[in-house]
Amino acid sequence: MLKRSLTVLLGAMLTATAAVPASASPDRWGEAPYMGWSSWSMQSSKYPGLNDKGSYSYLTEANVLKQADAVAANLKRYGYQYINIDAGWWADWSWNFGYDRNGRPAPNPERFPHGMKYVADHIHREGLKAGIYIPVGLAKAVYDNGDFPVAGAPGCGTHDVVYPDLRTTNGWDSSYKIDFSKPCAQKYIDSIASMFAGWGYDFLKIDGVGPGSWKSGPQYDNRDEIAAYDKSFRKTGRDVHIELSWALDIDYIADWRKHSQGWRIDTDVECYCDSLVTWDNSVKGRWNDLPAWLRYSGPGGWHDLDSLDVGNAKMDGITPDERYSYMTLWAITSAPLYTGDDVTQLDDLGRKLLTNREVIAIDQQGRPAKPVRAGGDQQVWWTRNRDGSYTVALFNLGPAAATVRANWSDFGFGGRKQVRDVWADRDLGRFTDGYQATIPSHGTQLLKVW
Repeated sequence: MLKRSLTVLLGAMLTATAAVPASASPDRWGEAPYMGWSSWSMQSSKYPGLNDKGSYSYLTEANVLKQADAVAANLKRYGYQYINIDAGWWADWSWNFGYDRNGRPAPNPERFPHGMKYVADHIHREGLKAGIYIPVGLAKAVYDNGDFPVAGAPGCGTHDVVYPDLRTTNGWDSSYKIDFSKPCAQKYIDSIASMFAGWGYDFLKIDGVGPGSWKSGPQYDNRDEIAAYDKSFRKTGRDVHIELSWALDIDYIADWRKHSQGWRIDTDVECYCDSLVTWDNSVKGRWNDLPAWLRYSGPGGWHDLDSLDVGNAKMDGITPDERYSYMTLWAITSAPLYTGDDVTQLDDLGRKLLTNREVIAIDQQGRPAKPVRAGGDQQVWWTRNRDGSYTVALFNLGPAAATVRANWSDFGFGGRKQVRDVWADRDLGRFTDGYQATIPSHGTQLLKVW
């Protein structure tokens, strides 16, 4: 995500009331991929009417609560529960960021006039969970505008938490890297985690994380900061889901699994254009970027493919066939299902895609599908379901209709098998040795085979 210049708002103090197996995480939460809504897709779009006060201005208290109410009314019963506030909740309309007297992000009073606890309380009253956002590092503006006392840590100031050479970090170089050899560094993270937990947040997206976020090298290695947040939240006693962004380096999956419940494997799915997404920028790339990550997903932590923007044809910017493929890949690979759409404006296909109980169950069973062969325009993905049946998806990523064939031998069995079209909710009959179909450009057919 794009970040701009930072300024400090001095306001009243905000008191806060190498490879590993998928079973490595001991966490009590993250047992299945999370489901919910995120603000970023609409914040980042140039779709008419969304950001009428300037870039990213969609993010307001009123809009978040409107979406929370819509999720509660229309999607909660299908498993959607997180309402995640993304970047900018502490920024003014010009994207200048404000901080409290302890150097922590302070909600912008024009965007969130009642504060962040008020928003979380409203979300909780709807039976949902509240998510919030922060980038890694100490914001340059915090350091450059004074040595602020760290909340709850007498003798510690914000000048005591960074390297003396002020090396920059995160995906935008907008912060100074925190030096965790200094005792005050952990205490600064503790103060932020305590604030978020005191407000009642259940989810934290940490952004610009490296190695990843198109950055490499020691100054962009934020693994110690991720571990610090994990430690801090455990001390609060509150279960807070930690999600890491973006384009994380797979070589450090052991750290991502140990200290978080999810990791973004790719760049933003949003196009930053007149729609929320486009097929080429950047939905299509997930088919090729995902396979290497599949073995590491499981209870406690899941690969994150980013927002699922399939709810409204006009806003989403993709065809019906592309919307089916988009939803299908996310579901069969057990990726988190969080939409960035306007939930108050779902069209008929959007409701069908986001609320199909059988497809959601495929996602939530936590058995990620894998491709028979990675790459190419025609792909077959499959997984064995808990009941012994198989989920099989035929994809045609090419520019014209094409025949795609699934061979039973690729799944370890043969003979005649019953085949059912999941999206059409229709039995197709029994087929010997395999099944094939003509799939439209950018389309899919989702099958149950037994």
